[in-house]
Amino acid sequence: MTLMWNNPAIPFTVSLAEKQCVPGRDFVLVGDAFYGAQRFSISFVQTDSGTRLFQLDFRFDQNEAVLNSNFPVGCWGEEERHPLPLLMGRKFNIEVKCSTDRFVIIVDFQYHCEFAFRFDMNMADTLMIEGDVYIQSVQIN
Repeated sequence: MTLMWNNPAIPFTVSLAEKQCVPGRDFVLVGDAFYGAQRFSISFVQTDSGTRLFQLDFRFDQNEAVLNSNFPVGCWGEEERHPLPLLMGRKFNIEVKCSTDRFVIIVDFQYHCEFAFRFDMNMADTLMIEGDVYIQSVQIN
């Protein structure tokens, strides 16, 4: 099953079918962060509670990528910080790959980092993209 959206408006929100975060599932974003961008994020959300089970936050203003979750709502966990792999004004390809116990983040076809699941990711029912970014396509494989 492959789903694809082209040139989605930001913020972009799409409902995920039940059990989308299974091993082998791949979420691919192609786009670019425009000049003057501060931040943008990719989040897997449980909409009933507003919980961000996983958030990947690209922070140009801090030159870092920050991974985290807030479960229960409002209680952010410990941030996992990594060097920012993106450049403003340059096209990117970001893959968020689901494995059995973690997300593996690939940026421009190179391994960037991992984020161990803190919760049952099958609770995620929404993919959300927000912030200072232009997205050319979103694909779920």
